[in-house]
Amino acid sequence: MKNSKYKIRKGWEYRFIYKNGRRKSNRFFVLYYIKNNLGYSRFGISASKKLGNAVKRNRVKRLIREVIRLRDDIKGMGMDIVLVARDGMLGIKFKDADEAFGNLIKHLGA
Repeated sequence: MKNSKYKIRKGWEYRFIYKNGRRKSNRFFVLYYIKNNLGYSRFGISASKKLGNAVKRNRVKRLIREVIRLRDDIKGMGMDIVLVARDGMLGIKFKDADEAFGNLIKHLGA
């Protein structure tokens, strides 16, 4: 997610996805998604202060960014995706986060 064209940055974009998009969740993430017409997927990450201090929130966001970076199967789907971290993300291992994310996105293309 190095290139900024793959990031959702504006508040109005987040609000549009929350309001008009679909939602899936598990104990680690809440995933909001909506189809876009760009030909590539864009991602947004949200970690609220309920997770803890800035160190904990930033660690969770780094972990989520890495999970997204290594997933080639969703980059060409043409979706706007917002991932909201839940309390279960604190102290999770990469393998578990990747598996949980994979279970959420399994049926997005269908």
